[in-house]
Amino acid sequence: MKLSVNNKLIERNKKIAQTTLYVSLGLLIVGFIWTLRDTEPSKSLIGYLILIPAFLLVQISIYLANRWGKSPRPDEAVVSALKGLDNKYTLYIYTAGVPHLLVGPIGVWIINPYYHEGEISYNSEKKRYQQKGGPKIFAKYFAQEGLPNITKDVISLRKDHRKYFNNNSIHIDEEPLIVNLFISDNVKIILNDAPEINLISNKLKVFIRKFIKDTKLPTEKVEELRNKLPESD
Repeated sequence: MKLSVNNKLIERNKKIAQTTLYVSLGLLIVGFIWTLRDTEPSKSLIGYLILIPAFLLVQISIYLANRWGKSPRPDEAVVSALKGLDNKYTLYIYTAGVPHLLVGPIGVWIINPYYHEGEISYNSEKKRYQQKGGPKIFAKYFAQEGLPNITKDVISLRKDHRKYFNNNSIHIDEEPLIVNLFISDNVKIILNDAPEINLISNKLKVFIRKFIKDTKLPTEKVEELRNKLPESD
């Protein structure tokens, strides 16, 4: 499989994630020390004024660290899940309008990774994804945020993809297939009623091989798409 990777973006965001983490932890320490040292209400209030933004900054740093700081990052997990595909496929990582765009004989796919743990299900009445279990309370506040609104994420990805293709005069006959990929080893998915394809990492290539038996994009069409997208490394 060929790769087109925006390494500058990844390195920049990795540094931002690390800096945000250090600053948030530093503010937490200062805030705790201040509140413990000064028992006078007027002075201890300053400590709480430090702790509140520090806690908010911790949440931001968790968000950034989960995407850019920890290894394997989501993009690394997607590459690992697709390892073994031949050079008829190209994975575009932050270079083609959406974070992970796969182009090949299967057509155009958007791979949408989630690292969340626990049991992931879809509530057809509320039309939303739900998470049960997963990390403990401490980990939720200091290691992993809760499951985001996947339906909203999917809508946003479609919009970003359409905008990029339109701006670059790239036309395809069908909308890209979106695959929500759950990359944690500690996840169980019960998503038969969900509107999108949902898979765990080790099932992605199996699904691709089954899919290509029924749907195959002509080689010339694949090459035409590749020629209009950023070059692979």
